[in-house]
Order: sequence, then C-alpha cells, then structure tokens
Amino acid sequence: MAYRAAMVAAFATILIWSFSYPVARVGLRHFDPLHLSGLRLVAAALALSIIALPRRVGLPERGDRLRVVSAGLIGMTFYLAILYIGLQVVESASAAILIALTPIFVALLSGPMIGERLTAWGWSGLLLASAGAALVILGQGSALDLGVSSLLLLVAALAHALYNVAAKSLVARYSPLQVASWSMWVGAVTSLPLLLGAPRQVADAPWDAVFSFIYLGVCGSALGFVMWGRAMVGAPAAVVSSALYATPPLSALIGWLWLDERPTIWVMIGGMVVLGAVTMVIRRGVAAGTVPADASSQV
Repeated sequence: MAYRAAMVAAFATILIWSFSYPVARVGLRHFDPLHLSGLRLVAAALALSIIALPRRVGLPERGDRLRVVSAGLIGMTFYLAILYIGLQVVESASAAILIALTPIFVALLSGPMIGERLTAWGWSGLLLASAGAALVILGQGSALDLGVSSLLLLVAALAHALYNVAAKSLVARYSPLQVASWSMWVGAVTSLPLLLGAPRQVADAPWDAVFSFIYLGVCGSALGFVMWGRAMVGAPAAVVSSALYATPPLSALIGWLWLDERPTIWVMIGGMVVLGAVTMVIRRGVAAGTVPADASSQV
C-alpha cells in the first residue's frame, strides 16, 4: 500500500474513532465498564466472523500465535476494560490528554521492538502535536485533574501502543483482516468471564445503550482496526499513530457542527498546531529505510 493511501486509511479510522468516545459515554450510563468492553469485543468478533470465515483466514503460523494472543489480550481485552473504567473515574479532559500520549509510546517502542526510527523532525512533530492536542482539550473549558486514578488511562495508552507495535509486525506477513479478526476473537474469548450478568443488562437496556456497543463493536473495532491495519501496511507505526492527534480537534469540530458547541480561539489555535505538527511527522518524520520501497516516493 502506498504511503499516501496508508495515511488516508489512518485518518478515515480516526474519523470513526472520534465518534466512539461520546458513544462509549452513552453506553457507560447503563452498562458496567467491563460489560461494555466485553460486549463491544463480542460484537466485533461476530461482525468479523461473517466476513473472515467465508474467506478462510485460517490460523497464524505457530511461531506467531503467542504474539497474536498477546496482542488480543493486551490491545483489546485489557485496553478496553481499563479505558472504560478510567472514563468513569477521570475527567474527560485528563482522559483525552493521557490517551493522546499513545503515539509517543508507539515511537518509543517501535525502535527497540521492530526497528522503526523517527527523525528529529518526527519527534519534534509528536511533541508539538501533544501540546496542540492539550490546547484543544483545555480550550474547550474542561478542567485538568491528574490524580492517582489517571494512571489507569496512562496504562491504557501504553496497552494501545503495544498493540500498534505488535500489529505492525504482524501485517508484514498477514492481511489486515486476518490480524484484526484474530485480535478480536482473542479479545472476545478472554472477555467472556467479564460478561456475567451482561445478558440481563442488555435485556433491560434502552435502545441507545444497545446501539452504543453495536456501533463500538462493528464500526469502532471491526471496521476501525481492519482499516488501521491497512494503514500500518504502508507507513511506520509511529507515523500512523500520529494521526490519533487529530481526534481532539475533530471531536471539537463534530461538537460544533452537531451540537452547536462553538470552539474557542484556543481550540482553533490548538487545532492548527495539531494539523501542522502531524503534517511534519508525515512528511519529514520517517528515518531512511523505514518506509517500504513502494511508498518511499510518497514521503
């Protein structure tokens, strides 16, 4: 996949995920965090099974099975459970800033784990994008409260980063559909013990709560992670992950167009900083030899 096409896939995924946070908050009004994360993974696994099983995706090679199981367990089951527990405890501004650290973690892990390196421009862009994302979040008038409970979100960001690095190594040998399907199946199976009592909650849930885990599973997980895997095929993991910084300004734009929440001047300045910084990472952040040969002309 060409470098430019990879980034298009990454930003299309970010658009889907930007709706996932408000949808998750709707679900958390009715479902326990562990139930919501488990229901999301089961919905994702079923959705991918409809597509993957007729295509006979098969099983990973024996030497990759431990990595696949680890990716599903850490990047799906553990990540979503911790994320949803954190979203109930931590203020939204603090949560968004902490989750925005994921690309930094990906960049730190990519070098020693898969040999991908960023240039000084890339690191500068990631740090500048972090500052811009914080400006957008705080510019929306939210309070910043980083207490002990915020460690949950920090751990969630690290778990997400570990999944990104593992997925990058796997899509080098398997299709994005295979990697996403295996991850969701592992996540769904390992989440089953968390779903005790969930059927009763589903039976009593209002329509918007049921819609929340269906959307999160089908769109946020099944479709989102297949597209994210496609992006990983054509670009370094840290560069693809830098697209996550578009989430805060995009969420602010959605709030403006959908809920008539007018952005402040700080939100607009932060959004422009994020756009410029992510562009810096995409265009000048890749070290020589990191981008696949068929994509190097796109940098």
